[in-house]
Amino acid sequence: MMKSAISALLLAGVVRAAPASSTENTKVQPFSIPNLLNLIPRSFEINEKRKGWLYGTFPFGVAPYPYGKLADKVIAEQQSQWKPPVFELGGIIVQETQEAVEAVIAAGGFTSLDDYAKVYNNLWQTSLPDGPLPGMLTNHTDDRTFSMMRLSSVPYRLRRVQREDSLLFPVDEELSRSITGHSLEELHAQGRLFSEDFAEMKDQEATTAYGAGCQAYFYIDDAGDFLPLAIKLIVKGREDSALVYTPKDIKDEWLFAKMTINANDGWHSTWGHTTQSHSAAEAPYLAAIRSFSESHPVLAVMNRIENTPWGVRPNLEESLVNGTADTGPKYYPWAANAARTWANKVYSSGETSNFSSNYFRTSLRNRGLIDYKYGPALKSFPYYEDGAVLVDALTEVFTGFINAYYKSDKAVANDREIQAWLKETGPGQVHDFPKKIQTRKDIVEILTHQAYLGSVVHAIMSGNGNQLDIMALPFTSAGWQSPIPTKKGVITDILPWMPTPQGAAWQVATYAAGNRASWKDTNMTFAYMFDDESLQSRLNKEAKAATAKFQTDMFALSDKWRARGFDENGLDRGMPYIWNVLDPKWAIFWSVV
Repeated sequence: MMKSAISALLLAGVVRAAPASSTENTKVQPFSIPNLLNLIPRSFEINEKRKGWLYGTFPFGVAPYPYGKLADKVIAEQQSQWKPPVFELGGIIVQETQEAVEAVIAAGGFTSLDDYAKVYNNLWQTSLPDGPLPGMLTNHTDDRTFSMMRLSSVPYRLRRVQREDSLLFPVDEELSRSITGHSLEELHAQGRLFSEDFAEMKDQEATTAYGAGCQAYFYIDDAGDFLPLAIKLIVKGREDSALVYTPKDIKDEWLFAKMTINANDGWHSTWGHTTQSHSAAEAPYLAAIRSFSESHPVLAVMNRIENTPWGVRPNLEESLVNGTADTGPKYYPWAANAARTWANKVYSSGETSNFSSNYFRTSLRNRGLIDYKYGPALKSFPYYEDGAVLVDALTEVFTGFINAYYKSDKAVANDREIQAWLKETGPGQVHDFPKKIQTRKDIVEILTHQAYLGSVVHAIMSGNGNQLDIMALPFTSAGWQSPIPTKKGVITDILPWMPTPQGAAWQVATYAAGNRASWKDTNMTFAYMFDDESLQSRLNKEAKAATAKFQTDMFALSDKWRARGFDENGLDRGMPYIWNVLDPKWAIFWSVV
């Protein structure tokens, strides 16, 4: 059963890169934009593609999924190339899982939280050879680990409580002052209060494990540090008596509360990324396939940055939702079927599906995390700091690329295939796509966001990130093995709530499967986004130069970031762990799993 579970999970991703093909026969010729000389053959080609790439049923729900003569052929090709290496890696992880269980038991099992490091020690040599991020195993009780993860590892549900926002829950004034020096209302008025809200998790279809919907407050203290203030654990049927924990509570109870909302954030990353990274990018990509000639440079780079995308949702639907694999019901607090329901809700709400409003800086501004005029800036914001460097690099390369083919904004406005794509995003159900594409800057912003979804967002939510930080033991258990307490003062030891050696190994195996550790420093990574012979052979001189500079810059950036370490206070940019998830020669450049 374990082998089928891991193999099924791995099947949701691509194991070897290959350029996506959209037609049966495409002549090798330089990429070009439409003109009077190629108008008729390109129109014929696009019409044939539209017959072969249709909007179909939605595996796992959310965005449209392709079907048709051409689409079916490409999907079959992609699936056939996945299976041999997937099952090979799956078999290795099965073996490594058994070795981990045996090693933990031989070492005396778990008698304390620190013992959970045993599940990593000298194990997982193929799938997770370096274990969690440095500091994650040793500094998990530090409040700064918990709070700074929201500014690096899991940034997508964090928001500043802005002036017009209501408070999620009250905190006793005297208690708040004893922790922060201020009342909750004062922090709110000063623009120094932040929140996460996972209250909806209490309503998910439950398993035999236990969890809670959580809400939390964070704040900027008088020294400028970002710290946690309070966490509310909400259990269905017990909403009126929900417990609120703070740093003033018993040490293990406060840690328990932090770990419970960590599980919420882990669920959000695990299942939310299928909509926020995969589907949000697949929808405009499918519309593009139906609108562009295969000779168009815009579709050429989209083919590359999407790279074999069509296997993820069908395999999730078949193996993780329809019950053909063991999805860990003894360990997750929520049923596999709840994942599909929840993912469709967050997608349909626009939270993860909206295109323009989820642009990197736009989303952060909307949530008050940058450029907020009524409160102090975050002193350290690693996700923004690293993400901005990569997003700006994408903007630069796409600017050079687009300028190589369009000598003016008018040329973009007059590109009939660009305008057809814009129109196609309507029936293609692309949420919140730009209303117009009239300038070179417009198309650069779209391509930058498309690449950002598959690289930055995916790396953090499912690639290097999720497996190495938010879902690392012991700081996060996927679910609890005992119920959420009905009163405070009862948790003096978290161990009775934690998983067995088998459960711990299951959790590591489940998340290590998406890490692709062997791809580090290979051409699967962000730095190699445009390093593809079939792409490069058809680019013009200026576009080749732009993509070559991008690769050179990313190599240098990787070297720079790898020199990071702990400072004299044992911190990396305010974090008690080394966060290097977006390293351009480590982060995968597309949504692989």
